[in-house]
Amino acid sequence: MNARVSARARDDLACIFAYISSRHGEEAADRFLALAEQAVSFLAKNPAAGPHPRWRSRHKALRFWVISKTNYLIYYFADESGVSIERVLDGRRDVKRIIERGLEEPQEEN
Repeated sequence: MNARVSARARDDLACIFAYISSRHGEEAADRFLALAEQAVSFLAKNPAAGPHPRWRSRHKALRFWVISKTNYLIYYFADESGVSIERVLDGRRDVKRIIERGLEEPQEEN
């Protein structure tokens, strides 16, 4: 199985890295990225591990996973080829609103 990381998720990770780096130093930001990479690797091997959000979403296949030792969540879709990481967000934010307003439906493959 593999993990595909969307441009939006890459942007999320870059912003989180910059935020942590500016507040806690580059070592802390590097530790965050290592934890995020471990989580993505786990999800690639275990795509059904994450639960679906408890809130109603038009993204019925959406799942999430907590990045260990952080407040950040990975939102992803799983399919037969692996996982598609769509967003990485601070779980203390209004993630439901962010997801509903800013996450397009996955493209249908023909």
